[in-house]
Amino acid sequence: MKSGALRPAAGTARRHSFARPHLLPFEWLGLMASALATGVFFGDGRALDKLVGQPQYHWHVLWMVSGIYLRFVPWALMVGAGAVLAWRWLRPQGWRRPLSEYLFVVRVFVAYCILLIVFRVVNFYVPVLHPGIDDALLQRADATLLGGRQAGEWLAPLIHPWLTHVMTGAYVSWFWLLFATLVLLLTAHRAAVSEYVFASLLAFYIGYLCYVVVPVIGPGYTYPFSVPVGDIAPHFTWDRLTIARDCFPSLHTALSVLMAVYIWRYRRWLAVVYIPLAAIIVFATLYLRFHYLCDDLAGAALGAACAWIAPRLHRRLAPTGD
Repeated sequence: MKSGALRPAAGTARRHSFARPHLLPFEWLGLMASALATGVFFGDGRALDKLVGQPQYHWHVLWMVSGIYLRFVPWALMVGAGAVLAWRWLRPQGWRRPLSEYLFVVRVFVAYCILLIVFRVVNFYVPVLHPGIDDALLQRADATLLGGRQAGEWLAPLIHPWLTHVMTGAYVSWFWLLFATLVLLLTAHRAAVSEYVFASLLAFYIGYLCYVVVPVIGPGYTYPFSVPVGDIAPHFTWDRLTIARDCFPSLHTALSVLMAVYIWRYRRWLAVVYIPLAAIIVFATLYLRFHYLCDDLAGAALGAACAWIAPRLHRRLAPTGD
């Protein structure tokens, strides 16, 4: 009688396990974001065509994204395979790790691929969802905070070709630092990586929503500085329509804060490198005139908020054992 009473509970557990796919929190986040991006792509495709003045232009966007991945994915897989081999070679127990450990790395890679697709859709559709730009609003806010001047004007005396090259290198290093942080956390444990990916994707997707609410191009494109900083900004765009309205908040700042926090939590001995580098990246956003001070303040707040809330959400959402 006692054993018979246990059978329904076991069956219920099996049905519950079958009904709930074994997805990690960052994968659920990616599914929701990709579903929303797909709805925007098909729901507002004609509006984008009309804005550009070219029929079927939204399908051109799809081909552009596909082209990026045809170039990016093989290269990324090659680098990723090399990193996995190096990891296995440097760690004696690496060759005995179960296949699920390597599949986890693939799942992380796919999550960031989805992120890039959503980002491209956001770039093209912000002018459709929120016409116009709010740079004037941010310029007034910065002027209020900075004594009537813009951050770029305060930093103008520092402009020099060698410093511009250094700041450009720091700004671009952010892209590599995102993935270097993944590798470093992977040497801690899988849960640290899963939580970091969830936190970073949460910051990215919240930032993308903010781009729609507060579309901002940036001071380098909209403010008449008397002293030019260099010609780095034009390399990030082709024409006025495709200049991304992706300044508020600064995700360079948000993710720099987030990376420094997670390195402090799990690889503290590297914080002596990460914290100064994060500060230089934030400074580069202002020096190169990609962001307003308000962008960076909002980005820092977003990064700190995600660093605080992500562990709590991750513990609630993660499947048992992950």
